[in-house]
Amino acid sequence: MNREKRWDWDKHSQFILDMIQNGDESEIEGFGGTSSDEDDPVEDPDYTPLNQESKGEVSQPREVPQPSTSTKKHLTGQENKFSWRKKPFEAPDCTFKGESVTPPDELPTPLQYFRRFITEEMIESLMEQTNLYSVQTTDTLKNVNTTVKELEILIGMYLRMGLCQLPGNRTYWENNTRCAMVADNMSRNRFQTLLASLHFADNTDSSNRQEGDKCWKIRPWLDMFRKQCLEITPEEYNSIDEQMVSFRGTRSPIRQYVKSKPHPWGFKIWARCTSTGILCDFQVYEGGTGKRTTFGMGGDVVLKLCETLPPGQNYKVFADNLFSSAPLVLELLQRQIFYTGTLRSNRLSGCQLEDDKSLAKRGRGSFDARVEKEGSMAIVKWHDNRSVTLISSHTAVEPQDKAHRWSKQEKAFLDVNRPHIVKEYNTFMGGVDLIDGCIARYKYNMRSRRWYIYLFWHSIMLALVNAWLTYRRDCKLLGQRGRPSLDSKTPSPPAPPKRVRVGVPDDVRLDQVAHWPVKCAKRGRCKICKTNATTTVCEKCDVAAAVVKKRAALQHQQTAEDKTQ
Repeated sequence: MNREKRWDWDKHSQFILDMIQNGDESEIEGFGGTSSDEDDPVEDPDYTPLNQESKGEVSQPREVPQPSTSTKKHLTGQENKFSWRKKPFEAPDCTFKGESVTPPDELPTPLQYFRRFITEEMIESLMEQTNLYSVQTTDTLKNVNTTVKELEILIGMYLRMGLCQLPGNRTYWENNTRCAMVADNMSRNRFQTLLASLHFADNTDSSNRQEGDKCWKIRPWLDMFRKQCLEITPEEYNSIDEQMVSFRGTRSPIRQYVKSKPHPWGFKIWARCTSTGILCDFQVYEGGTGKRTTFGMGGDVVLKLCETLPPGQNYKVFADNLFSSAPLVLELLQRQIFYTGTLRSNRLSGCQLEDDKSLAKRGRGSFDARVEKEGSMAIVKWHDNRSVTLISSHTAVEPQDKAHRWSKQEKAFLDVNRPHIVKEYNTFMGGVDLIDGCIARYKYNMRSRRWYIYLFWHSIMLALVNAWLTYRRDCKLLGQRGRPSLDSKTPSPPAPPKRVRVGVPDDVRLDQVAHWPVKCAKRGRCKICKTNATTTVCEKCDVAAAVVKKRAALQHQQTAEDKTQ
């Protein structure tokens, strides 16, 4: 009996030792689901000793290197070895070959920009499911009988609440805190009824509940919204990062906790944006599967979001150390997609660099670089206030430039040497942070017990910011004049002021909603007949309209015709 117990203990102890030596929690989905950029590094199973270094000379730009047989073995898990050299990195020919963004012939209206992402088909589907859900959940089978126009008003009210934020929904209808642009468009009880009835999928349809899909309640809406985002022409530079949708409730199968975030509790969304912040693709994180993958959880996310990028067009992708690894860089290079990102110290794949203390002794701006044996990628470690490691397949150290940094010891600004890979990363990595900043300024926290409603309102804000950023990009392409640049040495003289009257857009003027005649103190010429002067104006369009006189004249004309007959 003692022998059997001793034998079992030896077997299990050997198994535990193998897990310690070869395991990596950060690369296993399900165990590293709450990791972030500040997570402590763990041992990487792909680590191998550094091979002998060799020196090389700088040459002309070369073609994109293709992974060799040994590299392909590494990607398939047959051989986990990388060989690094201390030599200059030969920049490949990464000229962008993709489709360029073309300016429109004429700028659409703001509503047309918004409808590119929230289409009428999406609102109609929301209307059908909302009416169906209201019948299924009430005992008396009372249908809310909402319409597309009413749901559009509901979305407009939510956006207005973001501009004038109050503590709760009911305060917009109270006498002391009443907001006319919200309270005049819908009653409070009707607003609460619609909020409680919003729905996106039929609960009784078993086909909606796909196996393993935790977001099936809002999946139809997310798929339609993602389809509209994919229609945006992608730019050359893209960034991939995570978004957090704040949610502190407990009834959610996909709630996550990410430390060091402004809102640590909530839903995690993987997003791919352009360098200007336009959302092109996204994926809601539903939790880990517990299966070990070749590229890890972060690498699989990057590959999934890059599937919608046309291959062979030399797109550039930037991401932080949660996603970066050497096998991922090579896999994207096979698709002719270049990658740049920060790198964790446990994912160096055998690249031995100078330690932090050595770089700190050399001073700010010091760096150490290594190039993969076949020249497919480079790893650069740069010391500023602290050391940071980056990996890239299209850039490295050269050409260097100067970074303006503040020195506490000397109490003055200093010019610090900066590798080109750091400049590229700082320039094109902030796309997701930009769209997050725009959303945070005007997003209204609409509280609800149903967790998927938070994703719905987040998609509305994403559509709004996408519409605004797309409009800015179109204005830039059309060459419309903006603010003068601060970097211009010889600024042009300011143009003389011009009096410009902005007309009411047709999609507002013809929507047949809330165009009420009201009286004002100042008389104005009627915008319809152009002759009569009147004190009656349209409350929504704020233009003079002699509707009372016209109505009286029509009645008088009709009475005269009746008498004649």
